[in-house]
Amino acid sequence: MLMRLAEAGALPAQALQAAAGRGGPLQPAPADWRRMADGVLALAGALLLAAGVIFFFAYNWADLQRFAKLGLAFAALTASVAAAAFCAPGGTGWRAALFAAMLCCGALLALIGQSYQTGADVWELFAAWAALALPLALLARSSACWALWLVIGNSALNLIMSNAPWLLWNAPWLLWSEGSMRKLLFLTAACNLLFLALAEWTYPRWLAAPRRHVQRLAALAGVLPLTAGACAGWWPRSDFDGMLSVFFVCVAALLLLYYRWRRDVVMLAIACYASVAVLTAGFMHMFEPSADAVVFFLMLALFVTVFSGAAGVWLIRVHRQSGQEEKAARHG
Repeated sequence: MLMRLAEAGALPAQALQAAAGRGGPLQPAPADWRRMADGVLALAGALLLAAGVIFFFAYNWADLQRFAKLGLAFAALTASVAAAAFCAPGGTGWRAALFAAMLCCGALLALIGQSYQTGADVWELFAAWAALALPLALLARSSACWALWLVIGNSALNLIMSNAPWLLWNAPWLLWSEGSMRKLLFLTAACNLLFLALAEWTYPRWLAAPRRHVQRLAALAGVLPLTAGACAGWWPRSDFDGMLSVFFVCVAALLLLYYRWRRDVVMLAIACYASVAVLTAGFMHMFEPSADAVVFFLMLALFVTVFSGAAGVWLIRVHRQSGQEEKAARHG
């Protein structure tokens, strides 16, 4: 806690040294290191075991019979679920076992599709994987499991938009009737920002620890498509009309919410540097035709440096202000 206050600027260096002299070295306790190593090694072990199962099938595909493949895949999934059943609910082993079960679900679905040639498309595989993994993520209440589910869900959405556009192309709630890439970017951003809103509203119920990794990942996945579309939207003949206004509305909402409602410097940084990227694209569009190449690139470098530096200074100030407010709230 003292190191956190010092990093936020709320605790001067002299006070930090005085606290270190009275209370001993400002280092994590052995129990903290063991807890961190326990979580990291459990997650890494589950990931490596699931990856080993997948690569085992890939390497020995031609030498295994169909029922041997299915039996081994079901055995891996059953072992993961059984390991979770024998672990304490909410513990590190519980979360790691359910994370492995989520990976094994995808491997089993891919194996069934390859063995029986059902004619299903790849998007159906990822959609089914996301549906089957959702209860496991809800049970695990782990940031890693939710991050994996978010990756699976985004993959399913992008594959649906690429391979089965008839499912969503004529949806009345889309803003535009033309432009496949624009729809892909907009729908990806809308789904991720909707997930972010649900996560902010209900996160104490589906996360065991009050961490914000999943919310930040969802915000990044929602802002990046809008940023790409807005950068292309400066050019008048592009297929991204309207993305600039949608981008600035969403970024303004993020800045307002995460400055006034819930102070989160990472969220503010995502919004700020996405805005710098879009403004840089606008600068390139405005001055490229009429400027000499050397002058243009010098002006562009100066533009990026000034706006990025201003954003960084403001974010540092917000971070220190948050630390001072947290200290005042504790002592008040």
